[in-house]
Amino acid sequence: MRGEMLGFGGVAGPELAERGVAGLERAERGGIGRGGIRRGPAGVAALILAGVILASVAVAGCSGFAVPPKKKPHPTFASNPAAVRVADAPALLVQCAIRTAGLRPGGQSWLNGLNVHIDSTNAIDFQNWFRTHDAPGPYSQTFVIDGHRTHYLAFGAQWMRKGDMWVPTHTARSSPQAQRTSLYAWSLWAAAQDRLPEPVFGSTVTAAGLQAQVFSATASNPW
Repeated sequence: MRGEMLGFGGVAGPELAERGVAGLERAERGGIGRGGIRRGPAGVAALILAGVILASVAVAGCSGFAVPPKKKPHPTFASNPAAVRVADAPALLVQCAIRTAGLRPGGQSWLNGLNVHIDSTNAIDFQNWFRTHDAPGPYSQTFVIDGHRTHYLAFGAQWMRKGDMWVPTHTARSSPQAQRTSLYAWSLWAAAQDRLPEPVFGSTVTAAGLQAQVFSATASNPW
């Protein structure tokens, strides 16, 4: 999936373009930044670029760009809330999926009951977990999304019945239509739009309010 780009032009959800940006792959190989991800000068530039112009450009890769945060953002990003949103959105989307789809991550260091709480001691644990759950699926667990019992974490998808379960009409990992229903794609959409996507969470909770729950309420809030 690397080498394709996720564009974020409208409220309907992530759309796919057909070119790639190498910057975010370089960002994963640089110096330490927010959330323990290694970022160097190239990575810093790439993440700022991704956060600021996601709405009109795109971000490469559908797996492997899970950027978990620490309690406090790196000073480089403190004045760039869009870049911080890119880092923090995955945790917010996972909390959304727990509440609305019945996602149950199990015993995780970053989970207190059914509440996601990310800090500097468990950010890497969250990153590792998210890297294995940022695609639509299928997964062994059963979820309920838009009234459909399914093994897919696919939001905003079209569904078809298969036996006693439902599957998205597009499931191939190479499918743009499948990619844009993933938690990963919606986390980028949320960062670009500065709000939570209704297909994942509805409209009852704000991103700023959820950010304060998932991270320290005293930390900077980029939403």
